[in-house]
Amino acid sequence: MDYDTRSATFYRNKVSLATVEGRVEPSFVLPADSPTPYERYVLSESYEFRESTLRYDAATDEFYLNISTRRTDGDDEVSEDTGHSDQTVLGIDLGVNSLAVSSTGTFWQGDDYDHWCREFEKRRGEMQQRGTQAAHKALLRLGKREEAWRKQYIHTIANELVSEAVEHDCDVIAFEDLSDIRERLPHAKWHHVWAFRRLFEYVSYKAPEQGVSVEQVEPTHTSQRCSRTDCGFTHDGNRQGEHFECQKCGYELNADYNAAKNIGVRYARKRQHKLRSSPKS
Repeated sequence: MDYDTRSATFYRNKVSLATVEGRVEPSFVLPADSPTPYERYVLSESYEFRESTLRYDAATDEFYLNISTRRTDGDDEVSEDTGHSDQTVLGIDLGVNSLAVSSTGTFWQGDDYDHWCREFEKRRGEMQQRGTQAAHKALLRLGKREEAWRKQYIHTIANELVSEAVEHDCDVIAFEDLSDIRERLPHAKWHHVWAFRRLFEYVSYKAPEQGVSVEQVEPTHTSQRCSRTDCGFTHDGNRQGEHFECQKCGYELNADYNAAKNIGVRYARKRQHKLRSSPKS
């Protein structure tokens, strides 16, 4: 569930959230050694609250609130520095529960997409069972509508993703390499893999029109590595479903968000290494 400045108000030890039954004010717990101090990024007048995403972890029966802020002078603290003074990176993680998650903390959920994919599949099955010529023609029309709907849905996400990069003054959008996406996401269905590839394709031609390049990085361990800048501990036990908790430093956050941050950092370091190793004139 997403919250903006109208539906969420932050205080030192609690947050006020709008719900269908009125506002609630739950208290929350912050990581004691978080690399992004709450007092600096949420309570400081130098930063403005943009939006937040409330997520429920059924395994732990806990709620997690991912907060996105921005400097009031326009500088973005969450974009990754590439080592080049003119470039910042927006990391993107792709998945089943959330089709895409950015390193700025924006989630593009997959619930609605999955729902309509199931609906189209159900309708196709019903028409195929009829076996009539009329049903066959209706099936062809349904296929065209489904294809158009899928493309439009992913186009919308692609546009929003590019806008996210532009809004945060990012010059690079970094995706994970999709070569072995089926093996890395065994629970992903064919329509998920189709969506991942189309999203990368659409962003790849939309982003350059806005002066943003699109790159890919090796995805190994981006889900198991701690994205905290002064940690980086990698362990299979760090991730449990949608929840990430570093077994070394205790850093906790949404697992897909953690992976997106790692993807951005990985490209940033790759870029920095190239700059350092390139011959100087």
